[in-house]
Amino acid sequence: MGYNVNRLAGQSVNVNFDNRSGFMIAAYFSPSTKGFGYRSELIFSRQGFSYDDNGTRQSVQTDYLYLPQLTTFSIGKVFQLQVGGQMGYLLKSSATSQSSSSNHDVTDFMNRFDVGAALGFEIYPVKRLIIGSRYNMSFGNIYEQEPSMMPSPFPFMPSDVKGRNAVLQFFAGIRL
Repeated sequence: MGYNVNRLAGQSVNVNFDNRSGFMIAAYFSPSTKGFGYRSELIFSRQGFSYDDNGTRQSVQTDYLYLPQLTTFSIGKVFQLQVGGQMGYLLKSSATSQSSSSNHDVTDFMNRFDVGAALGFEIYPVKRLIIGSRYNMSFGNIYEQEPSMMPSPFPFMPSDVKGRNAVLQFFAGIRL
């Protein structure tokens, strides 16, 4: 279980995007090896970003299911480096205004698939305890690039934004 800090990396039109925090829950499979190894994970990750719309804070929350495939390099019994790729599927996306408590489903404006890379490390300070951090960067655009026939709920055209997820994760867990 962990904590996410997400930002939208890339270019946008007349909008400054801000960081937003979220959480992640994960399970993994990694055979015990010395030196090089591999690791498969399944992660639920709540991410998002916020922006200012004429003085009103707007937030977009995105829920992804990720499947990272990582190459691992263990240094002794207490440290592991991880690098690899990941595929993700957007489960849901919603937008909320600071001035209104209602959520608007904006999933249709978002790309459903997210492909990227991951780089991280873990330490094992005591038996079975995991503490780690990881940086994930998407390769593709977060928004659909084909203009939607529906009116945009944003103060910008989603197809004009060239942004991708950039997520820093901090986590702790237990090895079985």
